[in-house]
Amino acid sequence: MRVTETDHAEPSEMVPFPNYRVNFWEKRSPECSWSLDAYVLLDVAEINEVLDWAREHANARPYEVFAEFDDEEIHELATPRTTPLIRLFGEDPNDPNSKYNA
Repeated sequence: MRVTETDHAEPSEMVPFPNYRVNFWEKRSPECSWSLDAYVLLDVAEINEVLDWAREHANARPYEVFAEFDDEEIHELATPRTTPLIRLFGEDPNDPNSKYNA
């Protein structure tokens, strides 16, 4: 991790209440790859709500938490979400550098 001091910034744009995405990962057997259960959390007052919800629903599964970059509308379940994500917590266990592949 690198840390550097900076001046206060006035962003040109800010999303005060972003949507959040939580991905829960599960490996059903050693031969299988990791499978994903994804959720979108809306109308969140602060990130602690998201982190608490994710911990409560993880059931010992690894998980990731993201902020969605755009305010994408909610579609039917079969329609993939396409907004860019900013990872806030966790890691993808399918990543070759993940601690789950050690």
